[in-house]
Amino acid sequence: MILARLTRAIREQNWFAVAIEFVIVILGVVIGFQVTAWNAEREANARAEILTARLIEDMQAEQWRVIGVTTYYEQVADNAERALATLEGRRETDDRTLVIEAFRATQIFSFPVIRTTYEELVSTGTIDLIEDDSLIAAAVEYYETGLEDLSLQNRSRPYRYAFFAIADRGLYDALADNCAEPRTLAIGDYEALPNILESPCEIDGHDAAFAEMAQRLRASDTIQPLLRQRLIETSIESRAQVYWLRLFERILPPVSE
Repeated sequence: MILARLTRAIREQNWFAVAIEFVIVILGVVIGFQVTAWNAEREANARAEILTARLIEDMQAEQWRVIGVTTYYEQVADNAERALATLEGRRETDDRTLVIEAFRATQIFSFPVIRTTYEELVSTGTIDLIEDDSLIAAAVEYYETGLEDLSLQNRSRPYRYAFFAIADRGLYDALADNCAEPRTLAIGDYEALPNILESPCEIDGHDAAFAEMAQRLRASDTIQPLLRQRLIETSIESRAQVYWLRLFERILPPVSE
């Protein structure tokens, strides 16, 4: 339509009409590009909002995990300290309590780091879509530190396996079922954290197994030094989370427990 009018105007040497048609064509092209740019910008903004929300959600899950690590390993260290005091003769307690505390000193908080959104941002080159500089800086620092740098524990778990080596299977299964953290523990469950390894541990029967296990713990040449190491490393692990806790507090809304 425009081409036909333009051709006719040129044939008739109607230069004013030619100019008008050229202006219309140019405006159409410019407007078309602008609309395309607006659509692209709108899509980018929508994508940025989605990615930002997802990154915040992942970081909130990590905040819970770090709070969990802090609380969990503080309680592991407390159990290790009480068990060690009993084995060294500085504290008197019954066989059941000793075995339960020694068992709880073996425990590991095993929630993996949630990094799906961050890895997507890096792999797709969309990390610049996150406009919150503090959020993305914190995410880069946290996720690029690495799991090995986040944990200060001996990854070979010497105390844990020393305990396994002298444990009775039936008693160990009962301890795992009743004295560890709840099997239903889920990310974001703040209510479960305060007494995660300090809740009452009730096991019916197994009296002979408790007595035998307590005797093995007292007789072992390796348990006490490994338990002392476990006490120190888990205490360090708990206290070492302070930096990450403060990082999360700077970029995330207050935790609603």
